[in-house]
Amino acid sequence: MKLSEGFHRYFYALQALLLGLLVYSAYLINDFYQLTHEIARVENNRFDMVALANELQQSSDQLTFFAQNYVVTGKAQYLESFQQILAIRDGITARPQDYHATYWNLNESERNSQHYGQERVALTELMNKMPYSEAEFALLNLAQNQSDKLALIEQQAFTLAPNDKEKAKALLFGERYKEAKHSIMAPIDQFLILLNKRLANTLRDLHQREESLAQSLPILLGLNTLLMAAIFVMINIRFNRHHKELVSLSMKDHLTRINNRKYLSEYGPQYLQYHRRHGNAVCLALMDIDHFKKINDNFGHQIGDHILQHFCKIVGSRTRQSDTFVRYGGEEFVLLLPNMSARQCEKFLNEICQLVAQENYIDRKHCIAYTVSIGWVDSSNHYDLETMLQRADAAMYQAKQAGRNRAQRGDCSNPKPLLAISN
Repeated sequence: MKLSEGFHRYFYALQALLLGLLVYSAYLINDFYQLTHEIARVENNRFDMVALANELQQSSDQLTFFAQNYVVTGKAQYLESFQQILAIRDGITARPQDYHATYWNLNESERNSQHYGQERVALTELMNKMPYSEAEFALLNLAQNQSDKLALIEQQAFTLAPNDKEKAKALLFGERYKEAKHSIMAPIDQFLILLNKRLANTLRDLHQREESLAQSLPILLGLNTLLMAAIFVMINIRFNRHHKELVSLSMKDHLTRINNRKYLSEYGPQYLQYHRRHGNAVCLALMDIDHFKKINDNFGHQIGDHILQHFCKIVGSRTRQSDTFVRYGGEEFVLLLPNMSARQCEKFLNEICQLVAQENYIDRKHCIAYTVSIGWVDSSNHYDLETMLQRADAAMYQAKQAGRNRAQRGDCSNPKPLLAISN
C-alpha cells in the first residue's frame, strides 16, 4: 500500500511539474512568436516612417527643381508639375501608386499607366498615423511648415517671372532661399538621426529578448521531453506491474488464495521438466476432502467455503517453499513435492491426514471434524503431468474405497494410463 501511495504521489507530482512546464513553455513560445512579430512590425514601421520623411524631402527638392526651371525657362509644364506636387502633398489630388522620386522623371503616359492615382490623403495625415515619438513628429512638422513657407516664396517668384525674371531668379537662387532650404533639410536630418537611434535601441532590446528566449526554449523542451519520458517509463512500469498482478490473480483461486488449476496446467509441465533436467524426483498428491457434499448440505456453502480455507491453512503450514499447492477444483487439491523420496512423501502425507483429522474447524456456532483422502505417485522417470494426475486420481479412489482419511500410493511405472472416478 505504501509503495502504491508513493508511486501515485510521485506520478502526480511529475504530471503537475510537466503540466507547469508545458504551460510555461507555451507562454514562452507565444512570447517568442509575439517578439518576432513585434520586430517585424518595428522594421516595417521604420521603413514607412523613413519613407514619409524621404517623401517630404523629395517633394521639397522637386518643388525647388520645378520652380527654378520655370523662372529660368518660362515653360508652363514646370509650373504645372510644381502645382501638382503641392496638390498631392496636401491631399487635393489622388496620391500615385508607388509614389517616389523617380515618378517625376518619367513621361506622362508612363506615369499614368504605372503609377495610377489611389486615394486623396495629405502627407501630414499619413505622418499622424505613424508611431513617431513626440520629438520626431515635431521635427517633421517643422520641416513641413518650412517647406510650405518656401513654397510661398516660390509662388512669389512665379508672379514676378513674367515681368521681372531677374528678380524672380534672385528669389530662388539667392542666399535667403538657400537658408530657407536649409531650414527644411536640417529638421529632416535631425529626425532621421533621432529615429534611427531610437529604433536601433528598441530593436537591440527586442533581439536580446528574442535570443534569450531562443536559448531557453530548447532547455524547456528538453525538460518536457525528459519528464514525458519519465512519466512514460513510470506508466510502463505500472502497467507491467498491473499486468503481472492480473496474471497472478488469474492464476490464483479467489477463495483460498492459493494457485488454481490454470496455474497447474500452464506451469506444472515446466515445473516437472525442470526437476527432470536436474534429476530430482517429484511426488504428486491429489487430495480430496471426504464427504464434502454432506458438509455443504448440512451446514451450508458458506461453512463449506470456510472448511476449504481451513484445510488450505493446515496444508500450507506444512509445505516448503519449493512445494506447489494448487486448488484443482471443488474440494480437490494438488500438491507437488520435489526432492522427496517415496518414503518421505508417504510419511508426510499421512501426517497431513492425521493433522486434518485432528484440527477441527471451529467457529462460534460449529465444531466440524472432517478428513481428507490422498492419492499420490512419485515421478518414477515419468514426468508427464496428465499421467501423474490420472494415476494419483486412481490411487485416491482406492484410498476412499479403503475407508478414507488415508494416503494411498499409486503406480506411475506403467506408462499406460488408468482411469478412475473419485467421489
